[in-house]
Amino acid sequence: MAKKTPEQITKEFEGRKAKGLAKGGAAYWPNVLANAVLKQVAAGEAISVETLMARIEADAQTQDIMVKAGADEALARLKQAVAKGA
Repeated sequence: MAKKTPEQITKEFEGRKAKGLAKGGAAYWPNVLANAVLKQVAAGEAISVETLMARIEADAQTQDIMVKAGADEALARLKQAVAKGA
């Protein structure tokens, strides 16, 4: 088996670290959904599926990997709930 260079080891570690953070961030989805509802209520907007999705998509544009993963999971779960309800 060939020995890995320090650069290869570092790159592999960073990839695993990012994947682990994304998995942990997926557990953050209830907070993302709750924050989206609170922001809409504070703004005086009506709460609907479309506006919630738009708010969550806007929150997903952040650089924070935990929030981004949580927002992705919240969107997926919201779409799944809408599909079940239809």
